[in-house]
Amino acid sequence: MGRVRIKDIAKIANVSIGTVDRVIHNRGEVSPSTREKIRKLLKEFEYKPDIAARSLALKREIRLAVVMPRFINEHTFWKLPQKGIQKALDELSQYQIRIDTFYFDQFDRHGFTECMEGFPFGNVEGVLFAPVFHNESIDFLNRCVQEHTPVVLFNSMLESPSVRSFVGQDAYQSGVVAARLIDYGLEPGRDLAIVNMSARKNYYAHIINREKGFRSYFMNQTERLSHLITLDLNGADDAILEMKLDETCGKYDIAGLFVTNSRVHKVARYLAGEIPGKVRLVGYDLLPENIEYLEKNRIDFLLSQKPGEQAFLGLTSLFNLVFFNREPEAKQWLPIDIITRENLPYY
Repeated sequence: MGRVRIKDIAKIANVSIGTVDRVIHNRGEVSPSTREKIRKLLKEFEYKPDIAARSLALKREIRLAVVMPRFINEHTFWKLPQKGIQKALDELSQYQIRIDTFYFDQFDRHGFTECMEGFPFGNVEGVLFAPVFHNESIDFLNRCVQEHTPVVLFNSMLESPSVRSFVGQDAYQSGVVAARLIDYGLEPGRDLAIVNMSARKNYYAHIINREKGFRSYFMNQTERLSHLITLDLNGADDAILEMKLDETCGKYDIAGLFVTNSRVHKVARYLAGEIPGKVRLVGYDLLPENIEYLEKNRIDFLLSQKPGEQAFLGLTSLFNLVFFNREPEAKQWLPIDIITRENLPYY
């Protein structure tokens, strides 16, 4: 190995670059065991800091942009990436980083276009982006190509030459995992339903891929099910949700429901009040509302997307690309964690 960098030590120790930096400069909180492991690696590889490069680095301002849906009302999911971004900024606090944040309404595609009209191309060195509206997002990414602005995506993946990395889950495979969880102990001949509660399913590539993955699992097991139906609720309110679930549960012998986003607590609340028998329920994310129903055994499984970690890794990858010219992996897959009432305390 040639000259050892902080990045190399972090990779070997399976910690963040910021953690290694804190140990080197004896600042911030690091667990004793992690601190000792990093110190041994620093000694083993004879790490020596580049003083001149560090001095120059600390004087340079890096201007980055974050483009993501805003946290509004009950949609608490988008509060978690904001925490991840702040965590990344804390870890990179020795550098002069300026963040221009562009929040948009995830239900208003025209508002997104208007928001992007004032984007400061030429003044920002990179973009962390959580895309929602497919066509409008592709237009924005094409403009990034023209302006030579690198992009790191999180939460939902799109293809574009401007995209240098995606951080998130394999949405298709998470749908397969959800199907297997529901299939355990399923009586043959029962019915299942997929519940899409996003405002417009076709806006969200990851929602579509989750459903595809779920359906693919049962394609070769047609004898297992009588019906597999999809409810596209298009952001409907609670009254319409209850009406649609009433119709579905009245017409079909529903044994399980797969909710393709983080609003699974709404379905759990319905099942708690309306369905006397046990219906297996699987959805996404450790939001407080979902945790409540998981603890009550009304939600059987939650698949964690780790949105905070997605944003944290996304911003640190973008910083390392822009500042150190460290090319990130094209796809940074996060594990598909299966959370139950029993292992919840460890999350």
